[in-house]
Amino acid sequence: MDIRKDFESAATFIHRLAGLGEEFSQYNNQKWPHLKNREDFDKIYRFPDKERIQLEELYAKGRDCAIFMGSRLRDFNNIGQFPSLADYVDSFDLTWVNERDDLEEFIEKIQTLTESLENVPWAVRRMIDVFEDQLRLLTAVRKTLDFLKQTTLYKVEKGDAPVEKESGITIGHINGKVNINSTDNSTNITIDSSPIFGGLSSAISNAPIEEKQKTQLLAKVEELKQAEGTDGFVQKYKEFMQNAANHMTVVAPFIPALTTLLG
Repeated sequence: MDIRKDFESAATFIHRLAGLGEEFSQYNNQKWPHLKNREDFDKIYRFPDKERIQLEELYAKGRDCAIFMGSRLRDFNNIGQFPSLADYVDSFDLTWVNERDDLEEFIEKIQTLTESLENVPWAVRRMIDVFEDQLRLLTAVRKTLDFLKQTTLYKVEKGDAPVEKESGITIGHINGKVNINSTDNSTNITIDSSPIFGGLSSAISNAPIEEKQKTQLLAKVEELKQAEGTDGFVQKYKEFMQNAANHMTVVAPFIPALTTLLG
């Protein structure tokens, strides 16, 4: 997904939010409607009203959360609604993101309820799993928003940091020596990217990540490595960041080095 020009300095975290938004949208479009309409969820109507209402609320809360987060997390390019990064980040205040603790308490009560009932529908048990998956995603969203609040752009827009003055010198892509009306006493500088990719692969391999996801991430690192220096590197970088959205604590130390390779 493209990111508006004025948000490019925070692109790493915006891409992460977009990836999380895709996950929420899949829950909304696939998992919640399937469990409600194509499984045995309708068996909850055999229970007394008090219990049935709570199980209906499980679906309602979970689906509403998925609908809102799936939309808002990918709506950052709407400049009419969010004129600035600060407007976008602050728009999550008083939303599902800050209700995570209450939602966790809610799902614990639902779990206790299902343990007291006989013949609980399979769909209900699966909805609990989906609900807990969304809680995990909400935690990732909240952490990412906290990261965005530490960016220079956000702080400048909130008046907490001065606008940096632009340098009078602009440096583009310099791969060799530059010699203008002077004696050539320069030295070529070559950046060895091997330690970057090697260290990133090692960090992922040693991290407590589910094996399937770990294999996918390592494959994306290899694609990054192969694409270095080509026009396709930026796209491979975006794909890697989207895949790594839920494991930012592992890859974050390598992001500054990776961004130097973007050109």
